[in-house]
Order: sequence, then C-alpha cells, then structure tokens
Amino acid sequence: MNNKSLYDPSRDTVGKIYRDAQFENKHEDSIEIGDMGREMTNSLIEDINDALLEFDKKGKPYYLMIHEKKDLQMKSAIARRMIYFDYRPWPEDDTIVFWKDPKIQELRFCWALPHWSEMYMILMNEDQFEKEMIAQIKAWKAYDLKVFGFRKHPELKWIPDPKWEDRKI
Repeated sequence: MNNKSLYDPSRDTVGKIYRDAQFENKHEDSIEIGDMGREMTNSLIEDINDALLEFDKKGKPYYLMIHEKKDLQMKSAIARRMIYFDYRPWPEDDTIVFWKDPKIQELRFCWALPHWSEMYMILMNEDQFEKEMIAQIKAWKAYDLKVFGFRKHPELKWIPDPKWEDRKI
C-alpha cells in the first residue's frame, strides 16, 4: 500500500504519520494538556509569519485566511490551512483573516470567527469575551456582513465595501 503524500512524495501521508505516532506513543515527544494552548498559539504565529513572508514575494496586496479544523478520523489532530485571496474572502466560521500590502509592509486584522458550534456558548457567556468578537458573532449569525467589510448591493447581494478599512496591527 502506497502511503506517500501526493503533495510531497518525499514524505508519508498525514494519516500514516498520525497512525505511526499513535502506535509509538513516545512520552518524551508528547505535549501535556496544560501546554497544548501555548503550543497551538506558538505554531499558529510561526505559520502566519511564514505564510506572510511567502506571499509577500508576489508584491501585491492580498488576504490571508487561516482555517483550523478538527479531523473526525484523527481525533487528536488539527488541520490548519493557509489560504490566499486577491479579493476580500467571504466571512466563514472557524477562520482568521488578515489583509497585507507588502509594498508598504502594512498588516491589518479583518476578523476571527470561532466554529459555529462554539458560538452559542460564547454568546451565553458574553462577559468573558472581547466585545468585538461578540459583535462579529452576532453580526455573522444575523447575516449582517457590514462588520466584515461588505455592503449591500442594490440587487440585495453582499459585495466588498471599497471604503472599508480593517483594524491596523
């Protein structure tokens, strides 16, 4: 059975790597639950920085969307994708979005939306979360895309608002 990645034939598939790690169960390489949040944050920051540097090479403004999801078959694995757009992406749950102009090295934060299933719990505990996040969740659930940089077109379609400015970082 061929377990080589179609994307990078020099390595095994993610499924094989995951399965082998489950069998080996090396304790010296494991992460304690208390450290998981820190490890996820550190790797997210590294991945964002790497992705920004890579796409800066094209020399034109772009959007970077980070999408993380849990895998139903690999219970302790989290898939993270870095997706580039030349246009403003549609606000989806479970995404973080940035805009960058590499010519002037300006980076802006667009939004960070949790998974739709987590939104209910967040809204029931509003006082424990940032007001901006609560406002974005409420707007997303109400299909009000103004807070995401969109405006209503006369034909009742949402289109990117060219006058919108995201939050500077």
